[in-house]
Amino acid sequence: MKLHLNGSIVDERDAHISVLDRGFLFGDGVYELVRYFNGHGVGIDAHAHRLTRSLSLAKITGFDASGLDALCRALLAANDLRDGVIYLQVTRGVGRVRAHVPTEVLVPTVVAIATAAEPLAALLAPQAISAITAEDMRWKLCEIKTISLMGNILHLIDANAHGASEAILHRGGMVGEGAYSNVALVRDGVLITTPIAEEPPILHGTARADLLQSAKTCGVETRVRAVTLDELRHADEIMITSSRRLVSGVTQLDGHAIGAGNVGAVTTRLFHAMCDSIRHDIDQSARTSHGTSSASASASTATKTA
Repeated sequence: MKLHLNGSIVDERDAHISVLDRGFLFGDGVYELVRYFNGHGVGIDAHAHRLTRSLSLAKITGFDASGLDALCRALLAANDLRDGVIYLQVTRGVGRVRAHVPTEVLVPTVVAIATAAEPLAALLAPQAISAITAEDMRWKLCEIKTISLMGNILHLIDANAHGASEAILHRGGMVGEGAYSNVALVRDGVLITTPIAEEPPILHGTARADLLQSAKTCGVETRVRAVTLDELRHADEIMITSSRRLVSGVTQLDGHAIGAGNVGAVTTRLFHAMCDSIRHDIDQSARTSHGTSSASASASTATKTA
């Protein structure tokens, strides 16, 4: 496996990071995860924007998120991948000593890892999952995509112990998000999801934004508002969104069936709409790339003829 480390592509065995790196010592860093289908980064502009926001809120300087797509593409090519997931992490950097407050201006440590994943054609239907609910034990600034994920991990360990793969979190009975996803529900055909900027605060999910756009395209009525835990438990459908799996249907919540216990019709419809949107973007990107290549070839031929 080849990794990106501080501007270079290196073999995994040659990738070394100081034990004084603040990511290792304090979890002092942010990250992004981008899904690529056939070389196309899904929502790449939204990911770059969110990474910029996370870096700004975390007060980490020295990395330009506008180069995210180029970095990811180079890493995919180095690993001979077209379909995969890129995990990119930016820490505040390495200090000379372990100190809670940096005593100097640091150069950020940038690491990216490419992992093979299934192509778009293999995503035939939304995944059915089980989830639990839990009082959110994490910190308040959830809009920062921080590498400090201990709270999320503890929730997921608890979910796993109950035979589930996700924990839907709430604060005082008000639903926020999942431990690794955003959450939406369906009542009487209406898609309902929690707002990103109100209590409890949640991550600005790129797949969540794609879900809402697909709902608009499909003509599914949508409401963005606060959701109570009781309302969630009595939903006709529950779904979660993530960059890795797009949208999945929650068919069991706290051991009880949601709806008929199957992935619902609205969830399935939105899943296929999201896949269609990605397919359209890939085709458009390919046509643009082909047009650019053809124009370059024509210009080169004209130059030689002249």
